Amino acid sequence: MPGRSEGHQREFFRLRLEYALCADMTIVLVKGKTMEIGSTQVLIEDIGAGGLRFLSHLKMPANDQLVLQFATELCGQALKMYGHVVRTIPWETDYYEYAVRFTMEEEQHLEINRLVNRLAIRYRQKRTATEGRFYKGDRLTFLKELAQASLSMRASEA
Repeated sequence: MPGRSEGHQREFFRLRLEYALCADMTIVLVKGKTMEIGSTQVLIEDIGAGGLRFLSHLKMPANDQLVLQFATELCGQALKMYGHVVRTIPWETDYYEYAVRFTMEEEQHLEINRLVNRLAIRYRQKRTATEGRFYKGDRLTFLKELAQASLSMRASEA
């Protein structure tokens, strides 16, 4: 059910989103070294001040040496979040679900918490969230199209 928190013991409230939130994910650090790699789109399934859960066509390890940046918009506000993968689970065939723990300043955690609480209130008031990069289509179709576009781009570069 949208708007319900996950059943795990968490330091922060985590909101399961009614519609997945599109975000641009970039690998920014690997073992302390800055990376300049392009970004890919991912679908955020739930979010809280302490982290998020997302779906992707890319396979990545659970590793605190790999720092990711997520750029999106929530409640009409641009948002950049940084964290590392703490759990990887296969999702459908050839796709993955990741749990991310944020590695940001306390002020950034509080800002995300404020936005998540605002969205949770909208859910309780039975209002649809429209101020954000929400994806209302089929998640599997989204990931298949993204993976295909990625393969086509690599083939044209070769």
